[in-house]
Amino acid sequence: MKRNFKTSMMVAALTVATLGAFATTIANMPAANDEEYTWHRTGGEAPPEETNPFVGSKTDAENYYGCSGTVNECAVGTPSNLSLPPEVIYQQ
Repeated sequence: MKRNFKTSMMVAALTVATLGAFATTIANMPAANDEEYTWHRTGGEAPPEETNPFVGSKTDAENYYGCSGTVNECAVGTPSNLSLPPEVIYQQ
């Protein structure tokens, strides 16, 4: 009886750990709308990074360049999927 209980508890713990790892992997996967872009800075105090552009999603680029606003153009992104239009992020 004791052995069955211990085995059941070990199986339950292993199952929970496996499901947790699977859920974490799924949660960290990029969303379908997180298309990857090649970003080039167009405004702001820093010079344009034409020789070394940033590659990532729109949210990643906003964080990378520190852009948050709706007025002045900050960076323009060319999508890796060329059937999509370019994206623009803005700063104050």
